[in-house]
Amino acid sequence: MKYLAYFKPNKEISDLILRRDNIVLPKSGLHSTLCFFDMEPKHEQRLVSDLSNIEFYPFEIQTLGYENFDEDQLVLTLSRPDRLLGLHNNVVSTVQNYSDRTFDEIVKKYYRDNYNPHLAISKSSIGFNRNPGLIGQKYINSRYYLAKKIRQNWKEIQSFRSNR
Repeated sequence: MKYLAYFKPNKEISDLILRRDNIVLPKSGLHSTLCFFDMEPKHEQRLVSDLSNIEFYPFEIQTLGYENFDEDQLVLTLSRPDRLLGLHNNVVSTVQNYSDRTFDEIVKKYYRDNYNPHLAISKSSIGFNRNPGLIGQKYINSRYYLAKKIRQNWKEIQSFRSNR
């Protein structure tokens, strides 16, 4: 089963994005991926327990620019503060205990030193006005989430809050 650990933009940034024309929201909604992986559902409760034990500090995120990703997906690139990188690395290390064998290749390609934080905002960039008003926005994040894909939809199964 597919799983996604991610964080969300704050309400102000979400509202700025959703007011734009030609937005085609990803099925997982507005989100920034910490870790995407496949795992047997039988490990879910243990993973949730282990993720709950990750201690992290709130971190400030800044939007940096627009970029097209896979299949014309439009994203806002984000800053890489040390606190975010620490959370990302801890989540990846925890997930490696439960994920399938393909995860190691994904880690080498997309995670750790190659982690490129971004906010997925639209499944298509066609007709989207890349107005600079979304660039340079800052917000503090103190929560992340775990979701799983059921049929074609993502279902949030747990949220994790900074305990610092």
